[in-house]
Amino acid sequence: MEIATLINAQLNQAQFNETKVTGVCFDTRQMKQGDLFVPFVGETRDGHSFVREAVKAGAAASFWQMDVPNPPADVPLLLVENTSDAFERFAKKYLAEVAPKVVAITGSNGKTTTKDITRAIMESRYKVHATSGNFNNHIGLPYTILTMPEDTEVAILEMGMNHRNEIEKLTQIACPDIAIITNIGEAHIEYLGSREEIAKAKLEIILGLKQEGLLIYPHEETLIKQNLPKNVQTETFGREHTADIYPLTIATETEGTRFTTNLDPETSLYVPIIGEHNVFNTMAALLAARKLDIDSATAKTALNGMERSKSRLEWLESPRGTKILNDSYNSSPTALKAVLKTFMNMEADGKRKIAVVADMLELGKDAEKFHRESGEVIEAKKLDEVFAYGEKMQAFVEAASERIGADHVHYFTSKDELEKALLQAVTGDEWVLFKGSYGMGLKDVVEKLMIG
Repeated sequence: MEIATLINAQLNQAQFNETKVTGVCFDTRQMKQGDLFVPFVGETRDGHSFVREAVKAGAAASFWQMDVPNPPADVPLLLVENTSDAFERFAKKYLAEVAPKVVAITGSNGKTTTKDITRAIMESRYKVHATSGNFNNHIGLPYTILTMPEDTEVAILEMGMNHRNEIEKLTQIACPDIAIITNIGEAHIEYLGSREEIAKAKLEIILGLKQEGLLIYPHEETLIKQNLPKNVQTETFGREHTADIYPLTIATETEGTRFTTNLDPETSLYVPIIGEHNVFNTMAALLAARKLDIDSATAKTALNGMERSKSRLEWLESPRGTKILNDSYNSSPTALKAVLKTFMNMEADGKRKIAVVADMLELGKDAEKFHRESGEVIEAKKLDEVFAYGEKMQAFVEAASERIGADHVHYFTSKDELEKALLQAVTGDEWVLFKGSYGMGLKDVVEKLMIG
């Protein structure tokens, strides 16, 4: 078994040396024939107890942590000191063997959207493998790498975090050629304490950056500049004309955004995602593409046909005819204010505009302040109704009520009550925006509306 040599593991029985592994899996419900099972040791559950179940489901072999007693002798096992460490080491070795160009993406907001945009552009020229879903942590990133086809030319890896040193671990597995920081917002400030600490945590991405690698970051973000080592090659995107790429024109449309940049003023680019902020995500992707010799004209064609992850600024239409802008996957003060401004400034053809918002989580002691500031962007005559859900939304509701009147702002601490009120309020003659942290479950409310 080549894996044993690759990660310096021991086989439990020499007779299993010819065992062939064709994939990797850590969930017996997703097991495929020939997979290597990775049993993680958690706080409440030990994956080793599922090894036999994994074999019955098709696993060809399994990792086994040496300090776990009673390894089964009749199952091909790779004996390792720590299954998590072995999983990460395996991913790093496999990535080095395939040797694609690696683009790593982190940031407080916009990681997945930027990944989707970058993927679309890179696929115009290269065989691309990218993070799917929310597989952007210490398990998801190695799994993404280990499910990468051997002919992959560009790997686009999303990196998420809640605490310091998490990005450092991920970037040292990935060793990126290009690293993108989308922005520094307030997400996870509960754990990190300040935006400066968040900036330092995001900058951990350069610790694994190849010597000749490129860091792409927002030009106007002073916290990155202040904490950036001098020996890092950088390019920037932003509004200011001192950035490497900046927009010359921006036109927001219902289904997307059209813009031009200083790099190619004659080429009008269209990204099929609404919001001016996504122009900046696209410009970051354009810098990465330029590094890999993809020009604006090629990027333009690729963007026109791009696919996006679900629940992120996607338009839906309910059976009643209500037009729904679903952005229920996550929320933060920066993201909420950006999407509210975009939604309010859309021409809705005379239809009512309703914003359904839920708590932003992980904001710590400043949660009330951040919710209030987000509510202060609401403008009279640009939004007809607000439906707010969650304990922390009270400050948002107070601010919104001052701007459009308390009669137009409805506050709920029960998701069931929110659903009932919303179903009664919609007739099919409105546009409805949904925005909230994933843990608040607004996607369930969207699903109810989509049923009718």
